[in-house]
Amino acid sequence: METLYQNTRTIKRLKEYFQPYLLLLTQPSGTKFFLILLSMLAMQFITSIRNIHKWFLSGICDTSLNSYYYLLAITEIPLEAFFRITIKIALSLIPNELNGLPIFLIIDDTLQAKFGTHFECYQTMFDHAKHNKTNYLNGHCFVALMISVPIIIEGSIRYLNIPVGFRLRDKDENKLKIASKMLDNAMIILGSYPMTILLCDSWYPKGDVRKTVMRHKNLNLIANVRIDTNIFELPPPRTGKPGAPRKKGKALDIFKDFHFILIEDYYIAVKQVMTNLFKEPVYLTITTPNILNHKAYRLFISTLMPDVIRNQYNGYEKKLSDSLVSQIPWLLPLYLYSFRWSIEVSFYELKTFWSFGLYMLRSKNGIENFVNMLAMSYTSMKVLPLIDRKLSFLINESTLTAKNVIGDAIKQELFLWRFVSNFESYVNSEEIFTIFPEFYINGKHSKAS
Repeated sequence: METLYQNTRTIKRLKEYFQPYLLLLTQPSGTKFFLILLSMLAMQFITSIRNIHKWFLSGICDTSLNSYYYLLAITEIPLEAFFRITIKIALSLIPNELNGLPIFLIIDDTLQAKFGTHFECYQTMFDHAKHNKTNYLNGHCFVALMISVPIIIEGSIRYLNIPVGFRLRDKDENKLKIASKMLDNAMIILGSYPMTILLCDSWYPKGDVRKTVMRHKNLNLIANVRIDTNIFELPPPRTGKPGAPRKKGKALDIFKDFHFILIEDYYIAVKQVMTNLFKEPVYLTITTPNILNHKAYRLFISTLMPDVIRNQYNGYEKKLSDSLVSQIPWLLPLYLYSFRWSIEVSFYELKTFWSFGLYMLRSKNGIENFVNMLAMSYTSMKVLPLIDRKLSFLINESTLTAKNVIGDAIKQELFLWRFVSNFESYVNSEEIFTIFPEFYINGKHSKAS
């Protein structure tokens, strides 16, 4: 079987994909930026900029190690504009016939342990998932935003999950404010989209994030909320008596005022209620595996009613996955909340296979830029198989498999380039050099500067 580089000019294709990002940088910065992205795809593990310079970058060009450190730590890289480009790429994947379906924004944070105290934004944080005697972690906290868009694969509708970007939280920064800014930036692109649903856990449906949801008319919320959230019955009908009508009904007790139904392993109750979070009624879902164990109760709210969600999917039943079609209608908000888990999967893949936590940069700018470049590389492995016919055999493969295949192609093409540049004449090697135009200057073979 022919190798990938014989079927397609992989490096040139990657340059075309990343070009919208590179156009926002100067030509020298864009070249170095692209070379780092290539190294992230070609190398199995990346332990530091020094590591990729020694084993990859120094073999391609003469640019010094300090130039790459300067690019990441000092150069103004417009991350917010990069985030918007990623969202545009995600939206471009939606077929015309699916333009009416909801898309999802998922917000969450992840902790990264680091050894050593010389990193900016280094802090001690509580980690609820760390099962040891202290439950505390020393390192960094990143707030992440993901977009999930409907696509058609093999005749069925699936949702593709793409990380938009990461923000590193400083000690004095509020995660809600960071998340709110990321959402506002995303809504610049999504403001005209028919329906966008934000999914988040119980930390985020409050403060600035809640205000952001209220500020954008087409942004809705499905979220886990704290068990002590105040809930009320719907406002009673007007009595005709003087005075302002009541905005809420009587207060409700989730342990006493709800009727639970056993569905498989969980007791579930639903009700349209009022809360202190929003002025309008919300749809409340309560779940618990044990009615008698009050600590096991979980509350979920949705600013969308189940019938509204169901109407959005009308006409698509034949192409939808069986899991969505077979859902009990009044459980749709709870089912859609389960899509939030995809961001945890991305965290796992980035940390396990993409060297997310192995950065050795001290400045906040350097860490943020490096981590977001990893996210861009990761995203490209999800998107390219969908938009490039020659890579379509990777559509159902993992990002790790795609990275290995394309990484091998990058190394093979660069090996061929170096071989030809040393032993072949200009006439015979001209076609090879068009793969990577930065290495061809004024009719002479030259390394990129």
